[in-house]
Amino acid sequence: MRRFISIVAWLLFVVIPVLAQAPPAAPGGAPQQQDWDKIQIKLQKLDDHVYMIQGFGGNIAAYVGDDGIVLSDTEQVQLGPKIEAALKTISDKPVKYVLNTHWHGDHTGGNAYFGKTAIIIAQDDVRKAMQTEPDRLGRITNLPVSLPVITFSDQLTLHMDGGDIHAIYFPKGHTSSDTVVFMPGGKVVHTGDDFTNFMPANFPAVDFENDGSGGVQGVQAACEYVLAHTPDDVKIIPGHGNLATKADLAKYLDVLKGTVAAIQAGIDQGKTLDQLKQEKVLDKWSYIGQGPKADGYTERVYKSLTQKSGSAKGNGGQ
Repeated sequence: MRRFISIVAWLLFVVIPVLAQAPPAAPGGAPQQQDWDKIQIKLQKLDDHVYMIQGFGGNIAAYVGDDGIVLSDTEQVQLGPKIEAALKTISDKPVKYVLNTHWHGDHTGGNAYFGKTAIIIAQDDVRKAMQTEPDRLGRITNLPVSLPVITFSDQLTLHMDGGDIHAIYFPKGHTSSDTVVFMPGGKVVHTGDDFTNFMPANFPAVDFENDGSGGVQGVQAACEYVLAHTPDDVKIIPGHGNLATKADLAKYLDVLKGTVAAIQAGIDQGKTLDQLKQEKVLDKWSYIGQGPKADGYTERVYKSLTQKSGSAKGNGGQ
């Protein structure tokens, strides 16, 4: 049953944006008949040491320094050689470390390629989920190579010659394992799927598995933390979509807060989930999605807001 729910979640939150975007910005997993030879890798230089990489899957942030390369996420294993070749055009250094922002296969699938030589690091729940959760499209392969070998609970700092890379865990967001990665100097941030920058816009992917492992809290906390702890000219690499600004992130957070407030108001009035769906509680945001897309998001937020509260560690390092 849980696997069925996860597949429905994937269809609602991932397939629709895929249809609307070209492969370089396309989110989620690839169709079974994907022609990997046609996928091109796009490198975008963001500062002296940091690049954004787009192929097919979650966006990658790459730190490139004299002491080696650090990748934040790895997309999918079939693109490993192409990503490596693209990196060779800007550096002769090897990929030394991989940081995963969360466990989903469109962000960790390439671990099976880069993990042969690089050290993979992630939050504790990334390793646990990769070992126990079914990947919808078989993107997580060769677990002995793909699994993180170093894990952390709340925060991690990777000391590189060009500066420190800082990773902060935000629980109960897109998944149970979401990490935001701050590149040296703090002017480039990789948010993973706690923030996506789809064109056209999409609802925030709160609790993607629809099983209570994620929730509203983590997505909001991550967005607010980035807005409060970065300069105005920060460059934000979203989990999917094009490079973003603080204004883009603020707009995304406004949608999250507005939709959550609307659903919470219904809950406070004693309305059921079915009533909120029937009343089209998110009609104000119909430009983002209607029907099954809006209903699926409503369900996730409703469950998050009515779930019994538990402890939440790792709230931005506070």
